[in-house]
Amino acid sequence: MWGRDKGDIVNRLFAPFLAVALIIAVSARADPAPLAPPDTAAIRVALAGTWQSTDDTKFTRELDADGRAADRYEGDVSATTPGRWIVFLGSAAPPGVAGRKLEPNVVYLKLDQNGDQLLFAIMAMSRSELRMIYLERGNLLSFVRLK
Repeated sequence: MWGRDKGDIVNRLFAPFLAVALIIAVSARADPAPLAPPDTAAIRVALAGTWQSTDDTKFTRELDADGRAADRYEGDVSATTPGRWIVFLGSAAPPGVAGRKLEPNVVYLKLDQNGDQLLFAIMAMSRSELRMIYLERGNLLSFVRLK
């Protein structure tokens, strides 16, 4: 160490610190920008249609574009349950739901039927498939689009 010049010693001492600083700077720039919240209007349009349960193919849930809903069970006309539905973000919960702990950027579906309020978190959705969690029980519901 005594035979080396001061520049070599300084480089050896500070090189690890410079490497760490460079890694931090690069990783800070590599972090993706925060995602924009989902567009609930587009999701509402995409949800409109008739969905058939994959667990029980006799059960369908129809969601009309005007906010009307109907749950039906094939072979039992008395099991048809009309209602109303809305879609919202957890950060913009409607009255009556505000007391629940909701995730801000998660899309929720609220279904009002016969005085009952059913609340679902939409987990995945495509043109042909829908998966959501019924928050009251925590069970995953899966549907395929009929129309």
